[in-house]
Amino acid sequence: MTSAYSPEANLSETERYVLGSLNQTWPSAATMTPDVIESEDNGRNPALFVDTVQTLSDNGMILYEAFLTGTGSGPRFLDTMITARGKAALQSVDIDA
Repeated sequence: MTSAYSPEANLSETERYVLGSLNQTWPSAATMTPDVIESEDNGRNPALFVDTVQTLSDNGMILYEAFLTGTGSGPRFLDTMITARGKAALQSVDIDA
């Protein structure tokens, strides 16, 4: 990921997947769980999930209302939405591809 001020961010595959998932649900908000990024490569990795979502939020690409964690349900980000910056970054990746 590049600087928070660059809409042409160098997004990882996981970040692109999270942004793409949120873009599909936009303009509705979504609850994000580690299942969103589950794959054969990374399995169900809660730490990677939290880091990915927090990085996207820190860079202004997504917003969320609350972060919940617990032993029973694992980490969850409630009412998560993609922002205009996230849409622009996702679109620049699509154009470059």
